[in-house]
Amino acid sequence: VSRVDLTVDEGTIVGLVGPNGCGKTTTLRAIAGLVAPSSGAVDVQGADGGSIAARRKTAVVPDEPGGLDELAVAEYLELVAALWRADPGFARRTNVLLDAFELAGRRRTPLRALSHGQRRLVSVVGAVALDRPLLLIDEVTAALDPEAVITLREVLVHVAARGGAVLLATQDLHFAESVCDGFTLLSAGRMVADGSLDELRARYGARSLEAIFVTALGAAERLEGVRRALEAL
Repeated sequence: VSRVDLTVDEGTIVGLVGPNGCGKTTTLRAIAGLVAPSSGAVDVQGADGGSIAARRKTAVVPDEPGGLDELAVAEYLELVAALWRADPGFARRTNVLLDAFELAGRRRTPLRALSHGQRRLVSVVGAVALDRPLLLIDEVTAALDPEAVITLREVLVHVAARGGAVLLATQDLHFAESVCDGFTLLSAGRMVADGSLDELRARYGARSLEAIFVTALGAAERLEGVRRALEAL
């Protein structure tokens, strides 16, 4: 990525939107301190990105809990609590969230026995229950069923309403449009647009995030070529 400049304010949800390979995950990893940027800086409430102080202010939802398939759901959450030094309210919050996502009966189920979507939800539960100022989410709606997506939207809105800052990387334009207060559009590792939905609508003369995305990335001509090719079949 190059010259990506974004701010996620307290109480807001920002969507990091772009195609595969555009730099969404890399940006999240740099903010979380999992990779060190070769230039530029990350600031998390005054703490340098990657520092212990910044990590203690950050919770991360990865693509899915990887390498931990033999752990039961409860064991995974206990591990999260221990590694991230969760406060005493962590257990109560996990119970509420497991109920919300209909996973309460799965506490003793190994992660390997869950579906892809359920494993992703377990990682959401662990990260949200940490109750950190900054929540980073990578492709959170992938493999989720419609009911889980609706519940997830309610959870994220609740996090923001309580003053949390949420940055989610996604290709799900419909979900992003329904939940985000602002957007940063990436293409080939660079920012091509950012702002609220109303600001982007005014800038690109388009109503939906999908139309804005197509226009901002200069994909309209390519899509027209696809349509002509399909008509010739």
